[in-house]
Amino acid sequence: MSAYPTRAAASLLGLLVGSMVAMSQAPDPSRWGSVYVAGGTYFVAGQPLFRGDLEKLAPGSVLLAQDLSDHNFSNDRYYSGTGSFEISLGFLPWQREGKPGPELRLGVIYAGSIPQNALLQRTTRTPYDTLTSSQTGEQFFVDSMHQSSYWIEHSAERFGLNASLIWRTQARWSFFGGCGLAGGPAMNAGTYVRHTLVDRIDGPGANYEGGQYSQGYSAYTNGTEFFRNGTGWWLSMYTPIGLDFQIARYNAFWNRLHLYYEVRPQLLVQNSPELGTYTDFGIQSLFGARLKI
Repeated sequence: MSAYPTRAAASLLGLLVGSMVAMSQAPDPSRWGSVYVAGGTYFVAGQPLFRGDLEKLAPGSVLLAQDLSDHNFSNDRYYSGTGSFEISLGFLPWQREGKPGPELRLGVIYAGSIPQNALLQRTTRTPYDTLTSSQTGEQFFVDSMHQSSYWIEHSAERFGLNASLIWRTQARWSFFGGCGLAGGPAMNAGTYVRHTLVDRIDGPGANYEGGQYSQGYSAYTNGTEFFRNGTGWWLSMYTPIGLDFQIARYNAFWNRLHLYYEVRPQLLVQNSPELGTYTDFGIQSLFGARLKI
C-alpha cells in the first residue's frame, strides 16, 4: 500500500476517534446536530481491465484456457453508475454561544459496486448470397457471420464509514459545503466469464424478425464461469456541496425537518488483492432528509 492512501486512512481513523472523544466530553444535548438519511447515485470512471489481469481474476478458467490468439481484446475506461445509501449522525462539538460552528457528520455508507469489463472477440464472415436490384441491376452481397465473444466482468461491493465537516448558511433555503472522507472494505468480489456464440446473416434484407433470412440467426451461451476474488478496500476523499430546505418555520416538528440535495466530487482510491491499487475520479449525488435533534 502506498504512503498516500495510508495517511488518508489514518486521517479518517483519527477523525472518527477524535469525534468520539469530543462526544464523551460534551454530553450537552444542544451539541447534537441532525440525523441524516440519503440515497442516490455514484458515478466513477471505471478502471479498465488489461489482458494480463484475466489470469489473475479467473485462475484456472477452462473457457479462457482455449487458444484465443485470434480473438481481439478490447476494454473501455468509462463512467459507470451505481446506487448508494447512507445514514449519518451529526453533532456540534465546536458550538459557541450564538455560533453553531461546523457540524461533524459520522455514519455508515453503502457505495454500491463498480464493474470492470473486458471483451475477447472474433468475427468471421463468409459469402452467403447475392441480391440483384430489379430496378437498377445493382448487386448487393450478403454474408454469413460467425461471432465468438468472451465477456469478462469483475466487481466488488463497497461498504464503509463516512466522516465529514459541514459549514452551512443559516436560512430556510441554505447552502452548505465542507470536506469529507469515506472508506472501508470492498467485499463480495467476484469475476464472471461468459462465452457466447452468434451466427447470423449480415447484409441487405437481413431481417431477424421473420424476414428473408430470419432462419439463419442463432445466439446462445456456450459456457459461464464464476470466480470468487479476495476482499479489498476503498478510500474516498470528497468535497460535499449542497442545498438545504427547511420544511416549515413555525410548526414544532416540521421546522426540524429538512430536505437536501448534495453532490460530492471526489478522488477514489481502490485496492484488490488481484489488481493492486489504482485511483479514479468520481462524483456522488445524494437526495435525503435530515432531522434536527
